[in-house]
Amino acid sequence: MNDKHLNFGFRISDFGFKIPHSTLRIPHSGMTLIEVIVVMIIIGILAAIVLSKIDFGGTTSKASVEGAANMIASDIRYAQEFAMANRVSKSVVFISGMSVYTFSPTSPFDSTGQLPPGVTVGVNFTITFNSLGEPTSGGGGSVTVSGGGQTKTISIVNYTGKVNIS
Repeated sequence: MNDKHLNFGFRISDFGFKIPHSTLRIPHSGMTLIEVIVVMIIIGILAAIVLSKIDFGGTTSKASVEGAANMIASDIRYAQEFAMANRVSKSVVFISGMSVYTFSPTSPFDSTGQLPPGVTVGVNFTITFNSLGEPTSGGGGSVTVSGGGQTKTISIVNYTGKVNIS
C-alpha cells in the first residue's frame, strides 16, 4: 500500500502543525520588491514634474534671453529670405519695452514674434529687406533684448544682411 494516502483525508496542518508552505501560514506584513519599485517610479515622476515647475533663478532667465536672441535672429533671416523668394520688401519692426515684434507686410508664414516671459526689446528698430535680400533700412544697426539681468545684441551687417548675436 502507498503510505502517502494513509492520512485519512486529514492534513497535518489541520492539527495545528505549521509547515512553511501550508495554507494556514500567517502571511508576513510588508511590501514586495515590485511594490517598492512601483512606488519609487511614481515618486520619481512626481519629482520631475514638480522640479520642472520651479524657477531656480539665473539659469532660466539666461536661457530665455539667449533663446529670444536666437529667435529674433532667425526671424530676421526669415524676413530676408521671404523678401528674396517673393520679390517684395519685408520688414521686421521692434518697439522698445515690448515683448513682441511684428512683420510688415504680414504673411501667414510669419512667426508670432512673441518673446519669452520677462524678455523685452531694448530699442526701437526696423529692418527692411528688398527683393535682393539687401537691407534697405536698418542695415548696420542692431536690436537688444534683455531680461533677468541678461542682455543680448542682435546686429545686422550693412549690404549683406548677415545677422550676428553678441
